Amino acid sequence: MTTPAQRRSSHVLWQDWSLTGKLLAIMMTLMLLVLTGTSAWVLENLRASLIERTDQRLVTTSQALAIKAADEVMTRTPLQNTSQDQIISSMLPGTYYVQFYTADGRKAYDPVAPSETNVPYLPEVNTQTVAENRSQPFTVPGSTSQWRVRTLPLKNSDMLVAIALPFDKDIDDISEYARNTMIGIGVLALAIVGGVGYFAITNTFRPLRDIEKTASRIAAGDLSQRVTEYPSSTELGRLSSALNTMLGHIEDSFDGRKASEKRIRQFVSDASHELRTPLVTIRGYAELYRQGAVQKPEDVGQIMGRIEAESIRMGDLVEDLVVLARLDSERRAEIGPVDMAAAVRDTAADTAAQAPQREISFIGLDGEDAPELPLIEGADSKLRQVVSNLAGNALRHTADDVAIDFAVGVVDVPESSDAADNTDETAKQSRGALDFVTGPVRIFKRDSSRTDAKTQGKGQSKAQDKATAKNGATNTAKAPEKAQASSAGQKTSTAADNSASATAEAQTAAGEQPLAPPGTGGIIVPDILEGFPAGRVRIEVRDHGEGIDPEIAPRVFERFYRLDSSRDRSTGGSGLGLSIVKAIIDSHKGEISVHETPGGGATFRVDLPIPPEGVLPETTRKDRS
Repeated sequence: MTTPAQRRSSHVLWQDWSLTGKLLAIMMTLMLLVLTGTSAWVLENLRASLIERTDQRLVTTSQALAIKAADEVMTRTPLQNTSQDQIISSMLPGTYYVQFYTADGRKAYDPVAPSETNVPYLPEVNTQTVAENRSQPFTVPGSTSQWRVRTLPLKNSDMLVAIALPFDKDIDDISEYARNTMIGIGVLALAIVGGVGYFAITNTFRPLRDIEKTASRIAAGDLSQRVTEYPSSTELGRLSSALNTMLGHIEDSFDGRKASEKRIRQFVSDASHELRTPLVTIRGYAELYRQGAVQKPEDVGQIMGRIEAESIRMGDLVEDLVVLARLDSERRAEIGPVDMAAAVRDTAADTAAQAPQREISFIGLDGEDAPELPLIEGADSKLRQVVSNLAGNALRHTADDVAIDFAVGVVDVPESSDAADNTDETAKQSRGALDFVTGPVRIFKRDSSRTDAKTQGKGQSKAQDKATAKNGATNTAKAPEKAQASSAGQKTSTAADNSASATAEAQTAAGEQPLAPPGTGGIIVPDILEGFPAGRVRIEVRDHGEGIDPEIAPRVFERFYRLDSSRDRSTGGSGLGLSIVKAIIDSHKGEISVHETPGGGATFRVDLPIPPEGVLPETTRKDRS
């Protein structure tokens, strides 16, 4: 009886076996059981068949043999010396034993026996036992072997006869031969099955060993390794596909983490560099003043002006950092319906006021009158900041006489879509909108009187509005840096230093990791808007300047990236403008990209999703920050 400790030891030993060894052991054990059972069944049936054949011969020859034996006994002629006896003996598988009985069971005459040393131990033979046996053979023991016996009445006589044949020696010889043959065949079969099974199992498990080697290389740090692909209809195919997908996600996660750490290090380095410069300037002027190096009132005023300018620039930088931090956090901004046409129109008017020497246009995407746009869902202040930053970027990086166009429109609206009707009927009527479909694009034409009123606020005609927006004033003098920094509280002078927006594809092609959407961007809009299911509102800020080098376009969204590699700060920007723009657009499930303006220049393109019907909320969610 095995103890629990022994059973646990056997279990642990079995667990230490390889999967190949386990399967091979199970297969060999099953094969051995099958061979053993088959051999036992064959040998048993062979023995029964041999006994049956002996009985058949005994039945067919017993009557004739009994008559001859009776003649021999009565005439005292040796039965073995007659040719008839030889014929009878040749009909049997071995020697026979004959004993005669009277009806009451007494032995009559001497038996006819092949040997005096090997005789059967016959039971009582009388009329009753013969009738009970019905002349069927049965087995009795003998002095050296077993015998098959048949008892029957002697024909034409009142005597009984018992005829016996030894059978176990012959049958045992045949059975032993058959058993040895079965054992040999079984051993050979086990060897063949074991060899073929081992070959089949090892070949079947070769992909698993390949997966094991791949996993070892991945554990060593090579995340580029992949498992060999197999047909998807097989278990290995599905396993390899799932593993490769998982490995791809893991590699992307590690690459993303490395890129994020690199960006954070660069961000901290750039932020410290940007803050150090104005601090050093302020400290230097303060030390000059404290040491008495500045005596003249005009010099003191100049120094104070420089300190003030550097303080303003440092404040702008800190403010931009705070904006990015809020966008990266989970704080919610005010969400509600936003009229981007009004936001762009207001920014165009502000730009015309800020740069009266430029030609500013507010038009449609096709260059015609600007259409009305369906309401979108988002943070009004943040989306206005996007347009304002792009406008400030165009002002900063183009010559004073370069024209700037603000273009709006709707694209990719399915013909069967009702997205353009998401604005409530009251707001739609208040704008005097009249919509119609041209191909796959839904366009909105404004009532001219309403548009003029919204644009000018003075009830002027549409032609006057367009002339004012395009011509502005003729002053060509560039506004001073200090004046721009303090004009109208606008963010445009301190926000966007970058000059273009790269698409995700361009960033990937350049080997740069695209800036991941910072959390939820602080602006929670429905996930249903992702992918522009109902079309998109498109806004383009086009300048007609020198444009952007395609080689540096993919990097314009990097924080603190400047077009001028010398980090020239003459424009007064913080280097975070387009980073803020992209973070806001990403949080609104939108896209931003940069393109070349026909004829020269850069075009910033912003796409925002049109909400499907029923998505716009009735009330807005207030900022919880």
